[in-house]
Amino acid sequence: MTTTRHARRRRRVIAAGAAGGAAFVAARRRRPDATAGRRIAPGPRGHFLVGSLPEIRKDNAQTFLDGWREYGDIVRYPGAFDIYCIAHPDHVKHILQDNHRNYKHPPFLNRKLREIVGDGLVTTEGDYWRSQRRLTQPAFHRQRIATYGTLMTDETALMLDGWREPAERGETVDMRVQMMHISLTILAKALFGADWSEQLAVMEPAVTVANTHADRRLLSLVDLPLSLPLPAFRRFNEAKRTFDAIVYGLIAERRRSGEDTGDLTSMLLAARDEETGAGMTDTQVRDELMTFLMAGHETVSAGLSWVWYLLSKNPDAWERVCAEVDEVLDGRVPTVDDLPQLRYVRMVVDETLRLYPPLFVIPRTPLEPEEIGGYDIPAGNTFIALCPYVTHRHPEFWENPEGFDPERFTPERSAGRHRFAYFPFAAGPRKCIGDYFGLMEMQFVVAMVAQRYRPDLVAGFPVSPQPAISLRPRHGLLMTLSPRSRERRPG
Repeated sequence: MTTTRHARRRRRVIAAGAAGGAAFVAARRRRPDATAGRRIAPGPRGHFLVGSLPEIRKDNAQTFLDGWREYGDIVRYPGAFDIYCIAHPDHVKHILQDNHRNYKHPPFLNRKLREIVGDGLVTTEGDYWRSQRRLTQPAFHRQRIATYGTLMTDETALMLDGWREPAERGETVDMRVQMMHISLTILAKALFGADWSEQLAVMEPAVTVANTHADRRLLSLVDLPLSLPLPAFRRFNEAKRTFDAIVYGLIAERRRSGEDTGDLTSMLLAARDEETGAGMTDTQVRDELMTFLMAGHETVSAGLSWVWYLLSKNPDAWERVCAEVDEVLDGRVPTVDDLPQLRYVRMVVDETLRLYPPLFVIPRTPLEPEEIGGYDIPAGNTFIALCPYVTHRHPEFWENPEGFDPERFTPERSAGRHRFAYFPFAAGPRKCIGDYFGLMEMQFVVAMVAQRYRPDLVAGFPVSPQPAISLRPRHGLLMTLSPRSRERRPG
């Protein structure tokens, strides 16, 4: 009797659950973007409760690539909010340039990033963003950035000197860690001043904690208050206090002295809006400095890591890099004037950013609905994912898209290519303000490493992309360093 009663109850629960699930699905199908007469983009059906969110959280870059291969240039991933991966360069141009005012950063992502960088260029919109962009743009003028060439080469030379003993002993190094250190060192000294070594020793571990926090926070479904006494939250809050104490202290010191030390902090403090004549508050300066620091070093370090992986897997390309470096530089330290002659080095950098763009997803949310590629894109609860990782593999614009071919960036082969088939630094009015700084740094580091060492991936070491705050090697990048003597250099 008891068993029969339990069985009847179980059947009722199952039936109720099925009815509830059916009601959820029916409600989702009745949503405005799926009403009759509208053309809905194709895509996977996903789980009836959570849609495609589990696959996207696990590996969004690969999920978007697989979806594009199966469904085409516009793929809809259903869920609590719909995600549209849009891959064709025409549509990328429309969203990032032609109709950019209709597309803003998703508010929920901005909330997460504000925890770290505050109201910097990445997290703000509208008139405030435009004002801040006007104020910060002169600091990233090409002529101004060129003055940091010596800083970049000096710091790279110190890193290479530190590799001497591990190379001679045949020890392995994690090139991902090495590239994080050099990119953070260069950027911090450009931002805060060349005499910043002592503060950098305190700042570097705090940056690591902040990056870890950002990785977790961006993928979390529920954002718990940072005031909760959880170990991870305590570490992040302490790291943030470290940032603020150092950066606000530096800002106060600069305001007192009025000295222009030639770094980017001095430029931001001196900047005045050409329309209003207003300068930045201490908080505005702090937020922009933290934005540049966190976003700039992470993307450059990830890009450089992939350079060493690809050159290790493509020895012919490595030999060409060495030959060009030896011919152009003849053993001396490169300068900004040498960069135009290091053509193959630049093509290697460009091809690396094509295959493994650190900024691998560019998120947007439409303010007003519109049609793209014949499909309705609703406004409101919609997430647009522009994915350079996918677009950079589009066979309509890239021959042998999965192959490593730096010469695809020669002027002859680049002629006529769609401008938005390649956008590793985003594009349009919100293109990355530090793109020239990052490219210059990457070329210097590649050229100087090639003068002195050959990095080789440890046999059997697993390498796969990890889509996090940037697209980085998931397990690091364990390599050996073989010294290059003048006699052994090719050419």
